[in-house]
Amino acid sequence: MRQADLAVVGGGASGLAAALAAAASGKRGSAVVLEKNPRVGKKLLLTGNGRCNLTNRGAGDGSHYHGDAGAREVLDRFPPERILELFQKAGLLCRELDGGRIYPYSLQASSVLNVLRRNLDRFGVEVLCGFDVKDIRKSDGGFLLSSPEGDLPARRVILAAGGSACPQSGSDGGGYSLAKALGHTVVPVYPSLAPVKTDPARVRPLKGVRCPVSAAFRTRGQVVRASAGEVQFTENALSGICIFELSRCFGDLRAPKDAEIALDLFPGYSLERVTGLLRAAAEGAGELSAPQLLEGFLPKALCVELSRYAFGGASGVLRWEDLGRLASAAKDFRFPVRGTFSWDRAQATAGGVPLSELTESLESKKCRGLYLCGELLDVDGDCGGFNLHWAWASGLAAGKAAADSLREKR
Repeated sequence: MRQADLAVVGGGASGLAAALAAAASGKRGSAVVLEKNPRVGKKLLLTGNGRCNLTNRGAGDGSHYHGDAGAREVLDRFPPERILELFQKAGLLCRELDGGRIYPYSLQASSVLNVLRRNLDRFGVEVLCGFDVKDIRKSDGGFLLSSPEGDLPARRVILAAGGSACPQSGSDGGGYSLAKALGHTVVPVYPSLAPVKTDPARVRPLKGVRCPVSAAFRTRGQVVRASAGEVQFTENALSGICIFELSRCFGDLRAPKDAEIALDLFPGYSLERVTGLLRAAAEGAGELSAPQLLEGFLPKALCVELSRYAFGGASGVLRWEDLGRLASAAKDFRFPVRGTFSWDRAQATAGGVPLSELTESLESKKCRGLYLCGELLDVDGDCGGFNLHWAWASGLAAGKAAADSLREKR
């Protein structure tokens, strides 16, 4: 049974980056990627609605990340410019769209994966698919990795098995069990970047409506976090990027019972300005109900539901003094939070292995020769390419460090 110099457990974004970094820094054929799926990169193909938002110009300053503050050291070493340079050298042309989001020029995730796979071949990285690692234990000269398909000894191991989000891609949280068995702890995990459940009776009449808002997660009378973008109303939830970015608050605060999401339907307009606009529309318009007056401002279904919210039910003919109340409701349209959708609808995992248990090179302090990277760690980012950026950055850091340690023959 041959021994691999380096075994990378997981063929997702961080694992592929780690294997390439190790191969580029070490000898040809020194790394092997172990992937339980029939092919590597399954989750990568789903990112960015299939377009693969692979990084963001704002990923370097750390302000778009949550969880362990130790991520900043890795992010400083691998800013967006360096990631883009590495992809360019690998043969991938990229383009920048709104919000600093970086995509492959083709706007197809398959372009990213094809370039990564081509470079794996170029550096002689072996890929073993259908190899589901169930156990890793220390052995003479390194580690023994076991799966139903057989065993593989390796001198170094990079654990890049992903988190729990998007289990349909193979990310089922199994990497946490492997990390625990090797001495690590795991900060409790919960879904991040997911739709937020609310009262179905409130949102069902709005199903399919989309509109730009400023949104805020509130609890105990305080705003915990705010975001802006397009909200989408579904059968029983609020969705859209701005809602996704608020969703982790529910798990972070341990499911507060009084949580609400407040929507400002007129972002950029003050309450006084909205009141003035409604009054100007009402002047000389004759006898109108609130939904009729709002038809020139908002989608029709939203006009009806906002009026019900403002006046506690169906409204009759508007009075002049009602306009201020209607404007206030439009600036603070609240929905109760009843949880988030589970892992199958989440884009990222909050929680994971704390970086305090790793060195700056992402080597385990609990088990020498073991490196960890990607979503397995207690780091998660906002929408917009930040999570993939962390996958590349942490994978590159772990891969290079593992290759360096092999050269040092320790």
